[in-house]
Amino acid sequence: MRQQRWLVWLGSALLVGGAVLVAWYALTLHERVVAQRAAKEWLIETSAVPHAGPAPPIRRGDVIGELGIPRLQVSVMVFEGDDAGILGQGAGHIPGTALTPGSGNIGIAAHRDTYFRPLSGLRASDVITLKTPSGTSLYTVTETTIVRPSEIGVLARAPGRDLTLVTCYPFFYVGSAPERFIVHARKIG
Repeated sequence: MRQQRWLVWLGSALLVGGAVLVAWYALTLHERVVAQRAAKEWLIETSAVPHAGPAPPIRRGDVIGELGIPRLQVSVMVFEGDDAGILGQGAGHIPGTALTPGSGNIGIAAHRDTYFRPLSGLRASDVITLKTPSGTSLYTVTETTIVRPSEIGVLARAPGRDLTLVTCYPFFYVGSAPERFIVHARKIG
């Protein structure tokens, strides 16, 4: 009798726990979709209006633009910042890296289990687009590499290194991944 009560309690606890996890996942997915949609609408509206005067300063959470990799069918909005809150909404511009095309190495990060999962199929010469309110820039992938998280030199300015994408590696690792997958690309248009 005691064992049967214990099994009923355990089964109930597992069902409630599972329902909570499903609800949490649905909520985070909904928040991500809403953030992406609002950011895309903002970018469309802003791109249609001529700009006068200096641009306002960029703050954490501001929309930077839209990153696309057509061959892999990747399209993700990029926000300012690279903390957990930002990466929960989309890709994040890594603070301290260049912000506009032509001014250095733009660093963009995203989670490997959401928007940057397709990077596992990336090849040299793949085209990457970065659409911002000031226009669309094209980049071509020059190399990919795997580094330790402490190797921040991959974000340094260097010839032909105009855009760097960063995500955790291995792609299908469970838990906190021990390495980073780095994509370098140079501006072609």
